[in-house]
Amino acid sequence: LLIALLWMATRARGSYREASFSLALTGVLTVLLAGIQLAPSWAVFTSSDRLDPASFHEQALYWSTHPLRLLTVLAYPVGTNADPTDLGRFFFGYPKHGLWAESLYLGVPVMGLACLGAWHHRNLTVFVFLGGLALLLALGQYGGLYEILYTTMPLWSAFRYPEKLMSVFTFAVAMLAGAGIDALRAGRGHLTPWVIAAVLCLGVWFGLRTESVVAWTTTHFRASMTLAARVTGSAATAFLFSAIAALGVSLVAAGRERGAFRIEWLLAILVTIITLDLARANSSAYHTGPVETATFMPPLAKAIAAREGELAPGRYRLITLRDGKFFAPERMFRLLGHDVNSVEVRQALDLEHNAQFHIETVYYYLPGLKEKLPPWIGTDVAARFNVTYYIGRHAHLDNPQYAKGIVATLPEYDRVLFRNPVPAKPRAYLSPRPEQVASPIDPATLFTRPDFLSGEVDVIETPDETLPSTVSGGFVVIERYAPEDVRVRVETPQPAVLILLDSFDKGWTARLETGENVPIRRANALVRAVVVPAGTHVVTFAYQTPLLKAGAWASLVGILVCGGLLVHAHRQRRRSESRA
Repeated sequence: LLIALLWMATRARGSYREASFSLALTGVLTVLLAGIQLAPSWAVFTSSDRLDPASFHEQALYWSTHPLRLLTVLAYPVGTNADPTDLGRFFFGYPKHGLWAESLYLGVPVMGLACLGAWHHRNLTVFVFLGGLALLLALGQYGGLYEILYTTMPLWSAFRYPEKLMSVFTFAVAMLAGAGIDALRAGRGHLTPWVIAAVLCLGVWFGLRTESVVAWTTTHFRASMTLAARVTGSAATAFLFSAIAALGVSLVAAGRERGAFRIEWLLAILVTIITLDLARANSSAYHTGPVETATFMPPLAKAIAAREGELAPGRYRLITLRDGKFFAPERMFRLLGHDVNSVEVRQALDLEHNAQFHIETVYYYLPGLKEKLPPWIGTDVAARFNVTYYIGRHAHLDNPQYAKGIVATLPEYDRVLFRNPVPAKPRAYLSPRPEQVASPIDPATLFTRPDFLSGEVDVIETPDETLPSTVSGGFVVIERYAPEDVRVRVETPQPAVLILLDSFDKGWTARLETGENVPIRRANALVRAVVVPAGTHVVTFAYQTPLLKAGAWASLVGILVCGGLLVHAHRQRRRSESRA
């Protein structure tokens, strides 16, 4: 939308008043057309912590594009075979994480053509402005502008990280490079700038290969001599390739100036140079490996299935303990290199893979548990939220309570699957003693109460409803469990509170088999609860994305308006033709 509005602002004919009116109509129409996405996104945003920009300020600025990384726009790769964490720590000031993106590479040919297009096509100034603004914002804390907008512009915190704006910079450069090719085709490009660029790249290549540069890098960044040599050596090679690419474009420019070849052949050569240059640099971003690495059945998942029966949605929760880096056998490193991490986390049934096996990692399926508590929660608290299994390293076997519940081991990856020593609550059950509160309860306080940890009490947030008293007896079974549709059968001799240990969230509704809607209350700070009448009932929980219907109607209106505008424009054209 921003790009479209900027384009119209610079290209609109007539008065500024007419242009402003057209911009306003275009903006409204764009919002209508995108309503089916914007409305649900707005609902999520307004109910999230991102409404408080200060809480995300440090995290957002952390992912700023470091100025040194702009070197990789012209030369790549830098730091081949070096640990990305070491690169981040020594060269970019990131103590824990390395480079977030693997490459920002565009190359000397693309950047040179972009400069050529900007110089000879002044009507494309909007892309110069757009690219420069995006680059400045992508620098984040190093550019200053992003931080100003973050603290002063409403809703700016919805844009997650500064570095994501590099995609807008890339788009602007690509558009200008297309104009540069057009200028070169028209004979307005000269040989000299390309030769100068090639000579400069060769000079940098020669300089980075010297021992003095390696020593300076070691001293200035306090990196090891080995790491400094890897970085300067790979950077030298990258600039050598950039010099070769620049020389290739200079030959195309020379051929155009002298008319030695047909323009079609020269453009084909130019496109080939750019394609090979981009492919050389960016091919490393595409990781491949045997298909088995992404499809194998992890032994720990097999162990759960063998113990519990068929793995099905809504039956098993686990916690993958955050107790250090995963391990993998040496043979896997030789096969996949650093990409072995995907195999490691699959073996550990981590979030990235566990849904494939219908096993849930509680910290992510109950987000409040992760946000409001530290990772190391007690086994009794975990049991209250249906956590049946833990996965951790062999060191946990030193703890007798874990060693008693060992289910399976994976020695090569230093992983152990063990059962929660505290019996886990079932996913759905009738509360033996519901306790009513009028305002939200602090989870940290609730999780220290002995009667809660023992399963005797459930705290229900409901200011205007009288809850049933203590319940004895009754029967609960989940008849159907799907991500957006859960059906629970309840038999109770008296009114009772049904607890479903799934995340409480907007968009969920509950109804009885009669079609009567029943309100969903927040229980135990995180999960859902409904009051069920005496007798046998089927409670169906259904989810619908908030504001999805409203957004769909808005998009439909936008489509109808666009259709009307097209019909109107067609009729006007027909009338003009008939008059002519």
